[in-house]
Amino acid sequence: MASIQLFLHDFGLWIAIVIGLVVGSFLNVVIYRLPKIVSAQSIGENSDSNLTLTPWGTLLSPGSTAPCCQKPIAWFDNIPLFSWLILRGKCRDCGQAIAPRYVLVELLTALSFVWVYFYFGLSWEALFYAIFLSVLICLFFIDLETYYLPDYLTLSLLWLALLGSASGLLNFAPSDAILGASFGYFVPWATNFIYWLWRRRDGFGGGDFKLMAALGAWLGMSAVLPILAIASVLALLSMGLWLLIKKERFDLNRMLPFGPFLILAATTLFFDSQVFNFLIER
Repeated sequence: MASIQLFLHDFGLWIAIVIGLVVGSFLNVVIYRLPKIVSAQSIGENSDSNLTLTPWGTLLSPGSTAPCCQKPIAWFDNIPLFSWLILRGKCRDCGQAIAPRYVLVELLTALSFVWVYFYFGLSWEALFYAIFLSVLICLFFIDLETYYLPDYLTLSLLWLALLGSASGLLNFAPSDAILGASFGYFVPWATNFIYWLWRRRDGFGGGDFKLMAALGAWLGMSAVLPILAIASVLALLSMGLWLLIKKERFDLNRMLPFGPFLILAATTLFFDSQVFNFLIER
């Protein structure tokens, strides 16, 4: 009986890995295509003839193409992780290097799904947290590459938290989730307003407010200030290290995507709290 249970556990683990790799491959499509279509919508025209102006439809059609030469990718070159390794990170058609981000996203998603399966098993709660981590991975790399946090993702993340709290799948009551979202939005907004009065320019982007609202709904009001504090420290350290390497002077006008640091801080607190609760229950 013990051997059967161990087999089933290992089987579920492998299923989580495979599903995570497949979802990670899809997330790469989201990271690449969603900013393009939103940008095209903002100017009222389609700048890429291969894309439609329907964001969600764009993620499903047309089929995957190489980011370097835009040629269709054959099914045998579209297997998550393994194709990138077999091709040694290069496009089969044009030979140009394919960014390591593609394999990194797939690995991070697979690890996230394994973690979710390990802590929540096969449950609706696991599905909610798998979506939560998947959206955060998309937002992390989109903001890192484009300095943009799409409303399609930040607001979806917020509404998902409110739905999860209302259905009892998250650890927060709906009122707590709403308070967390409100506080998460207000604190960076107020900080940005004070900065604008001082410098007459924004310090945060509007996407940062919405991302913090979503994180506040998921993690609670008490997590908002720690997330902002940790993210600020990480951003300053990263900026300092970059300037040291480049031997450049500090410039207040330099743009820095803050979303990735917010996500790093939030996931650190999230994983720490979940591990702590897991140990207490044991």
